[in-house]
Amino acid sequence: MAGLKLQAVTKSYDGKTPVIKQIDLDVADGEFIVMVGPSGCGKSTL
Repeated sequence: MAGLKLQAVTKSYDGKTPVIKQIDLDVADGEFIVMVGPSGCGKSTL
């Protein structure tokens, strides 16, 4: 298996308004994570 590391991830669809801004995430090998939040907060985009 492998881990996952994201550093300073930013995403916008119109090139102006970020839907994700400066996200850092480090998931170690074997870890299980769950993304929880309201509709439209960027879970699927991430």
